[in-house]
Amino acid sequence: MRRLLKEPMLHFLLLGSALFGVYHWRQPFDSAQGRGATPDGTRVVRITVQEVQWLQETWARQWQRPPDERELRGLVADYVKELLLAREAQELGLAENDTIVRRRLAQKMEFLMEDTARLPEPAEAELRAWYEARRPPYEIPARITFTQLFFNSEVDARQALGREVEGDRIMLEREYTGADEQAIARDFGAEFAIAVMALEPGAWRGPIQSGYGFHLVRVQARTPAEPLPFEDARAQALVDWQREHQAKAHEQFMAALINKYDVVADERIKPLVEAVVRGGVENRE
Repeated sequence: MRRLLKEPMLHFLLLGSALFGVYHWRQPFDSAQGRGATPDGTRVVRITVQEVQWLQETWARQWQRPPDERELRGLVADYVKELLLAREAQELGLAENDTIVRRRLAQKMEFLMEDTARLPEPAEAELRAWYEARRPPYEIPARITFTQLFFNSEVDARQALGREVEGDRIMLEREYTGADEQAIARDFGAEFAIAVMALEPGAWRGPIQSGYGFHLVRVQARTPAEPLPFEDARAQALVDWQREHQAKAHEQFMAALINKYDVVADERIKPLVEAVVRGGVENRE
């Protein structure tokens, strides 16, 4: 049962059911005669008790008190005006080919999908196994202690190798104690950090280029990377687990939509669109 509740396709079915229910709640008179119309053709905009309660609750959350009678009448008046304008806009087709409306509707679907696909916490054993299979991100990084000498030119750096020199002036520390790769990259750049982290303690090495120029480097000590205990990594592992599973649910939902609708394209762009549709189907499988 627990496994069934975590199944992304179950979330998709629940989302579909929720959308179906919302649709029929908001449009009780939809029929063959047309959207929002009664059998005699009269267009209807119905306001329900639940909608008025929603207006009151929204007001109360914002102002920390319920609306009085005058304020409630104003809320209902604004809501009726909004519904009438929105319905008339639909009748006139103003939402068609409107980028803002399309993106807003897609955004609301994204929010609804994320809310429906919200996952319960995994069992402790499941989360621990997930963490064990992905240990590299959850570790205390390797650290080194090193000294660097800066030179404006590579020739000067090579000539100084093995000699007692001071190097050229630069607004950087000469001694670095217990620095990890990220900290080194922040000061010298990513390529320099990778090269320095690969050095063994001992003699001066280089020249190693940075964004400033060239450096001679001597590593005095190295502390290897070590796994972060599960207890210390649990909070971040849980966030990452949920993000990964929500992403899978999102992919399956979008693949299901691609299967549900016929996506038609002009001949000139057909290969491009078909590749997108094909990718959605493959993700589902």
